[in-house]
Amino acid sequence: MQRSIRRLLLWGIVALGIGVLIRSLQQDNTTPAHHPGTPGQAREILGSDESCMGCHGDMTGFETSHQPRLIGCTPCHLGNARAFDKDKAHADMVLVPGNQSNVYQTCGTANCHGDIALRVENSLMSSMSGVVSVNRFVFGEQDSPNGFAHIRDIGTASAADTHLRHLCASCHLGNEKTHPAPVGERSRGGGCIACHLQYNADAMASLQSYQTDKALLPRVHPAINLQVGNEHCFGCHSRSGRISTNYEGWHETTLQPDEVAGQPGFRLLEDGRVFRQMPPDVHHTAGLACIDCHSSAEVMGDGQRYAHEEDAVKMRCEHCHFSGRPPTLPYDSLDLESKKIMALRGVAGQGKRFVHGIWNVQMSESGIPFLLSKNTGKHHPLPAPAEVCSRQGAHASLSCSACHTSWAPQCVGCHTTYRPDLQAFDLLDKKKTPGKWEEHLGEFFAEAPTLGVVQHSSVSAEQVRHIQTFIPGMIMTLDKSAFTGRQQAADFHRLFAPSASHTTSAKGRSCQSCHSQPLALGYGRGRLDFVQQGRQGRWFFYPEYATDPHDGLPQDAWIGFLQEPKRRASTRSNVRPFSVAEQQRILAVGACLQCHKDQSKVMQEALRDFEGVKRGMSGRCAVPVW
Repeated sequence: MQRSIRRLLLWGIVALGIGVLIRSLQQDNTTPAHHPGTPGQAREILGSDESCMGCHGDMTGFETSHQPRLIGCTPCHLGNARAFDKDKAHADMVLVPGNQSNVYQTCGTANCHGDIALRVENSLMSSMSGVVSVNRFVFGEQDSPNGFAHIRDIGTASAADTHLRHLCASCHLGNEKTHPAPVGERSRGGGCIACHLQYNADAMASLQSYQTDKALLPRVHPAINLQVGNEHCFGCHSRSGRISTNYEGWHETTLQPDEVAGQPGFRLLEDGRVFRQMPPDVHHTAGLACIDCHSSAEVMGDGQRYAHEEDAVKMRCEHCHFSGRPPTLPYDSLDLESKKIMALRGVAGQGKRFVHGIWNVQMSESGIPFLLSKNTGKHHPLPAPAEVCSRQGAHASLSCSACHTSWAPQCVGCHTTYRPDLQAFDLLDKKKTPGKWEEHLGEFFAEAPTLGVVQHSSVSAEQVRHIQTFIPGMIMTLDKSAFTGRQQAADFHRLFAPSASHTTSAKGRSCQSCHSQPLALGYGRGRLDFVQQGRQGRWFFYPEYATDPHDGLPQDAWIGFLQEPKRRASTRSNVRPFSVAEQQRILAVGACLQCHKDQSKVMQEALRDFEGVKRGMSGRCAVPVW
């Protein structure tokens, strides 16, 4: 009996040895020697075994909140954390987490950032709602430029949707990032890591080594953190409104790279576009990043669905630039997300006062307001607006941008047509498709924007009027005949769009640049002359551009001289150019400015009581007649 027991024990030991041998042979023998982890050894993290650290145990580069020793690897990359064979461990692994296709299994789980994932899903940076709706409106496929739409849901049968698929649909967060790489000029999408991915020199060198030799597993992981730099915004926001390039002082041209080779004052982007140097935004010159002004609720969304970008942006100039003492809140009154961000950035908050409840706009102990740069920690003083800016009266409805936008990118004379004989690359399906929408560009300008009116309904249902900046969003012809297969005339559009040009200057526009400048009033480029005959005078406009045969207006105009618009004039339903009555009031002041300087006593008094100034005119003054 004892002999049988000894025999069974011996065979058990032999079987155990064979099992260990088999297990060791099953291990990935390509694991580099420089990884000191122990293959086949799991580590308990958050109550679960993880085998990843057996091979990747020496990887560095993580922020504290994303340390694998605290949260593991599989919450981000999935895979099989209980397997010790490489292929089995990597089964169903997500190489690039944070894409919207996997966000609810990675970054957006209930244990991590689930609330933010849902907000991002509804944000304009994911949906491109305004782009989709305005495009469909222009193509005549919906009656209004408003309403919520999502770029992922657009079809392949309509002219408007295929136009977006061919030309516009890559600039949204749902665009899949498929390979490890740093964010650059040509980056599009990537979900969470579109903003939060950071490659330093070591992480980049580690990635390049792995790309050269797959046996050299990366040793430095790119950081996932809050250090969102302007380069993260650049890939998408150097297109369309071009606010990233504007902000840094670059204006797109129609020049070719070989035309400017070696010349100073030009910049060649990686996609081949040539930009000319212009005055940068004063905030860029001061060293402010995009996220210093734009909050997490704006960038990632606040959970609400918005039709257009101006509806989603909540930050206003007056949140930083104000006269007197602004409303402030103590730290305990801040929202939870602001407190979390401050903690992650190491910013103390107890005992401090926050202007308008914005965590990086604060009052110093001596009562001086400053903006705390989120990435650098630098304190930026916040100068009060000039007295004329806060003075009520003639300019009460003027937005800050109306005076302080130094230039805006503009183009006229564009033509869009469909070519059934060509192939296009579908930016959503990532494949070539028959037929192609092409845009033929007109002239590019970098000049002061046009002014117009935005009307909002107040709480009391009264119409509130704001004067803001606009650019010719679409002065173009649209030929759909080859797409529809029907003989039809090309559609002509003269639509101006609200402009957030991000070219702020500390000094505002001169009075003349608004009151006697035809481009500002919507007439287009040219010359405005005031001809005085005794006590009366008349304005005359001489356009620089020829009239367009479609509507008889100069090619770059928004409205005719002293005319009402003849059709829908904007890409927004609550926007319009100046009415004839408003044009007349503006030009009446322009007549006075023919002799009186901006800062003269009479013009300063006119800001308060223009009608009273008119009653006291001298015999040399002339009143415009219409």
